[in-house]
Amino acid sequence: MSLNWVYRVKLLYVVFILATVILLSCAPRFSLLGPVYLVYPENRFIDIELRSYTFQPNHFVILQNQSSITLRLTNTFKIKHNFTLIDWQKKILVNVDLRPMESTTLTIESLEPGNYIFYCNRFLHRLGGMEGMLMVD
Repeated sequence: MSLNWVYRVKLLYVVFILATVILLSCAPRFSLLGPVYLVYPENRFIDIELRSYTFQPNHFVILQNQSSITLRLTNTFKIKHNFTLIDWQKKILVNVDLRPMESTTLTIESLEPGNYIFYCNRFLHRLGGMEGMLMVD
């Protein structure tokens, strides 16, 4: 009888460990912002590389924004990615799809000071960490 009890405890322990691993893998991942890439008034181009579930850079600040900003987006990965830029009200300002190894250039008119989020809207890419922040000062 005591041997059966030991097997039950071991089985409960294994089930507990498996449930913990499964639940932790389902938890949302928050992307970490990288170093701040500063964009000064005389530098109007921002190069953003769309990699394997990341943007490089994924955090930049535009200082003294008074004119339009040009983004040069390059998808260097072997799957389709997207670049979506939203404001604090979650209004979509930019939404561009890029095929593998494709590049595009787009211009954004002067943005109001504040924080803007950009991300990839492909299935599970944002959850995997493919997002960043644009700050306008």
